[in-house]
Amino acid sequence: MRDVGSADAAVRAEIPAAALVVKDFVNSADLAAGTESLTSPATLVDWLHDHGLARRAPELSRADLEQVAAVREGLRQLLLVNAGHTPDHDVLARFNAALASTSLVAQFDADGRRALLPVEHRPAATVVAELLDIVDRARSDDTWGRLKVCARDECRWAYYDASRNRSGRWCSMIDCGNRVKMKRAYAARSGRTAT
Repeated sequence: MRDVGSADAAVRAEIPAAALVVKDFVNSADLAAGTESLTSPATLVDWLHDHGLARRAPELSRADLEQVAAVREGLRQLLLVNAGHTPDHDVLARFNAALASTSLVAQFDADGRRALLPVEHRPAATVVAELLDIVDRARSDDTWGRLKVCARDECRWAYYDASRNRSGRWCSMIDCGNRVKMKRAYAARSGRTAT
């Protein structure tokens, strides 16, 4: 089942914490449904608090929200790469531009854990630093490669591939997987090319 909103507690419980935050962040825009959860700076602050980020309520602007949305869509492209697909280079360029405007430093705590922190204490920089720190944790605990987006072009929902051999292709076999397979079967029967 497609975990829209990850309502299934059993599914969520199996996803490591850092991977879950990345997945939920990317899914804050549901491309298939055409919905956006981060509609204002206030909704972004709420989302951050709900996911244990932004310990202090940052004063975010519309420009900050746009920068964070560019980071989100860049992460979606990286998850597309994890799924074995070619990313949209224009989206990656906007992602990299958003990152270039955020200077970060690495700091280590007494246990040797690294954290990324903004050089300037601008609200957007703080949010981006926290998000990239979560991505860094997912990469270091070897869950990053299991984060993917659905292979169905109309969907692109982020999911955690819990399959043993990391071969998952769709957010849901019942929904997207069946749609793609039926489209291919129809194309084969009718002699058309599946798109």
